[in-house]
Amino acid sequence: MTPQIARRIVQHFQQSRPAVAPDEDPGDLSPHQLAFLDQLAKGYLYQEIAGNLGISMDGVRSHVRRICEKLHVHSRTEAVVKYLGR
Repeated sequence: MTPQIARRIVQHFQQSRPAVAPDEDPGDLSPHQLAFLDQLAKGYLYQEIAGNLGISMDGVRSHVRRICEKLHVHSRTEAVVKYLGR
């Protein structure tokens, strides 16, 4: 599946419900981490996210690792599913 198709699928599902309900606590994620996770959920590649947020590839990997730790998941896919399910 191409990144463009993945983005369209994710956008379709995001339109059906909000990513984070206003009455739910998004956890200990910082606004920057939430922005990162939002782009990851939209199907952006690591290089695209790095460019959009002005961080290095090491920074991208660090964000993924810290987000996974905070959300108590083992992969970026699980993190995105948990983010979209809130």
